[in-house]
Amino acid sequence: MSAALHQIAIIFIGILAGFICRKAKVLTEEGTATISGIVVKIILPFYLFSAILKSGDGVDSRGVFLALGLSCGMFLMSGLVALLVVPLLKAPKDDRGVYLFETMCGNVTYIGIPVCAAILGGNAAFYASLLNIPYNLLCFSLGIWLLAGKLPLKKILNPAFLAGVAAAILYLLRVPVPAVILDGCSFIGQATSPCAMLVIGSVLGSVPFREIFTEWRAVPYVALRLVGLGALTALLLSFLPVDPVLKGVLILMASMPAATNSTMLCTIYGGNRALSAKLIFLSTALSVVTIPLWAALYFG
Repeated sequence: MSAALHQIAIIFIGILAGFICRKAKVLTEEGTATISGIVVKIILPFYLFSAILKSGDGVDSRGVFLALGLSCGMFLMSGLVALLVVPLLKAPKDDRGVYLFETMCGNVTYIGIPVCAAILGGNAAFYASLLNIPYNLLCFSLGIWLLAGKLPLKKILNPAFLAGVAAAILYLLRVPVPAVILDGCSFIGQATSPCAMLVIGSVLGSVPFREIFTEWRAVPYVALRLVGLGALTALLLSFLPVDPVLKGVLILMASMPAATNSTMLCTIYGGNRALSAKLIFLSTALSVVTIPLWAALYFG
């Protein structure tokens, strides 16, 4: 439980740093867009490549494909729930895509991977990194369409997705990758979470503070994102003979707060990034309570 709180506290420090930088005019609109592009196109691919190849320990090919299949199933389930629930919120037309995206996709990278590793140990970081392969394919296809109303086909095979696939193939084929390359990728990838949090804090810094707490639809959304989806995932997985670590990763990932990628994608491609930043801030704040509860109640 303390490990989860520790990780979330670090996230908030990063968001606060971005907020202060924006208010102090150290980080501008143009700078925010530049950082978003660097994270999405360069830093994140290095992070996922090294995470997959450095964290796997004895998982066979069946385990890899099972993890990928169940990850796709989790996103499909979340998408169906989003289609059923989001219309009930009666959000303005321009905001529905953000709610759909944030219901379907949680923060499975910047919070999800380290939290799973800290709480579950074992191969949790490996499984969590594999889950990011379908996640990145989803983000850069349906995700951009939902957030910005456009579908840039050339972006579907994005660097993060390709890096994840390449790492998974090398792992399955047991191709040795020199330690210096993995360490170099890991070194660059360490900037992923700090840069992403700076972007979120910067966007929040451009929104009048009182408006952060005026989005009433965020209340039922947060309940669904942090509790409902995790409970549904746990129920469905209870019928399947799945590795307990993989099962734990899927439940935790389904219970993560709003995906931080949305703010960066809205910044790059257009979209209501202020709303996405609000949902990220509020859901992440409340995950300080819900994630430790999941850890204590379900994982002991």
